[in-house]
Amino acid sequence: MIHDSGDAWNHNTHYHELLLEAAPQHCDRALDIGCGRGAFARRMSAVAARVDAIDCHPATLEHARSDSASHPNITFIEADFMSWEPLTTYDVVSMIATLHHLPCEAALVKAASLVRPGGTLIVLGLDRRPFLVAAAHALVAFPVSWWHRFTRDTAAVGAPIREPDLTLGEIRTIAAPIVPGAVVRRRLLWRYSMVFTRYS
Repeated sequence: MIHDSGDAWNHNTHYHELLLEAAPQHCDRALDIGCGRGAFARRMSAVAARVDAIDCHPATLEHARSDSASHPNITFIEADFMSWEPLTTYDVVSMIATLHHLPCEAALVKAASLVRPGGTLIVLGLDRRPFLVAAAHALVAFPVSWWHRFTRDTAAVGAPIREPDLTLGEIRTIAAPIVPGAVVRRRLLWRYSMVFTRYS
């Protein structure tokens, strides 16, 4: 059954638990960039004392606020991340299916600059895959995706969707000087993950 909102399964929520494992054990403040309907912000609110969740789409944020009424430690901010002026830095900064909506290099620079020493930048992203790579990948990914769809409640993403322009190789090249040492891994369900820890 497909739900209009909430925290049921989709290709993004599939990786939420994995991503949360990258968060520091002691997390005072977190930022979720491009929060959509707030599914990851709600997950983050269980491990962070305060969560700022930013998105530029008013209708999407209206749903996020409604779905998150029982999570008083989340503050939703209506703003364009690239022009937004934050007042603090964060122990965790996350971007869930968001980076391909933004200018990649500039957005990574800004997001990484908001990570406190000892903090973590967590990205779950979409990349453009060459046809043969995409076709081979789909042979495995489609059965897994459909199995999840038929065995559990699913959730619509509920936010604007955009096809990615950059390949994972191009993203790695852009990211290397900005987030040195970041761990970038291709994930099965048409996603990749990037985890960067700032040590100083």
